[in-house]
Amino acid sequence: MNYWLFRAAGFLSRIVPRRAAYAIARLLVGPFLLIKHREARAVAANLQRLRAFRGEPADAATARRLARRVYVNFAKYIVDYYRYAGGHDEELAALMEVDNIQALSRGLALGRGVVVVTAHLGNIENGGMTIVRHGYKFTVVALRQADPRINELFQRQRRARGMQVIEAGHGARDCLRTLQRNEIVAVVGDRDFSPNRDTTRFFGAPARIPVGFARLALATGAPVVPGFCVRLPDDRYRLFFYDPVFVDRERDTVESVCQRVVPFLERAIGDHADQWYCFHDLWNVEADWALMQRVMGRR
Repeated sequence: MNYWLFRAAGFLSRIVPRRAAYAIARLLVGPFLLIKHREARAVAANLQRLRAFRGEPADAATARRLARRVYVNFAKYIVDYYRYAGGHDEELAALMEVDNIQALSRGLALGRGVVVVTAHLGNIENGGMTIVRHGYKFTVVALRQADPRINELFQRQRRARGMQVIEAGHGARDCLRTLQRNEIVAVVGDRDFSPNRDTTRFFGAPARIPVGFARLALATGAPVVPGFCVRLPDDRYRLFFYDPVFVDRERDTVESVCQRVVPFLERAIGDHADQWYCFHDLWNVEADWALMQRVMGRR
């Protein structure tokens, strides 16, 4: 059933005007929250943690309002994911503001590739499409979907956007080869699907976040460029990059690279918390580990 729902969503998102599709998506948020009320409480708790870390008001009512905005923004993300998967290229280009994309060229100038670290924030798919549009060879590490039809649908859409895809959990060698060709590999830095139980301080408390970007950087000497694509208040987009984090393979460690990169994740997610699509308690380490292993076991 999910496959046909995805196909229907894709069809409607491409033929219905964008604003009308957004209106339909908003209508579905209320009933969805009634069904997913436990999940929504976890989202609100995550937002309270983020705001408290940044010294911002973190009362329960504010967190619930923000959590609803997360789901509204996620519904809009789904609309745009399908709308721009195989068309409306010029429309997306007109909606996209791009800042500091030169950070990619500065990183590539070293000749060792670039590791882009991003998050489940805003619209990473449209960000990847825009990077390709600017002439960069761009490969994403993506999770394989349990349903082969849905997996092929997602991967076909990414390929149609000009992106190459490496399957998460089995692609270390392909990532290394891509970097050795002086190309870009993009990974998410806020969700760890590996069996690793080690933690990193994230928003002030231990959490399981991926460290593969640090290992890739240390193995190849590739710089790390944090980059994110977020929605603006008028429903346009901003794709922005921080300056490259260059690694010293003699002195740096996985821990030291993470300590230099994680603050960029915290800043981007904290600034756009209502676009962070993390729908469980990331700081319940054992529960997060068990959830991710179930996800991977279904693949």
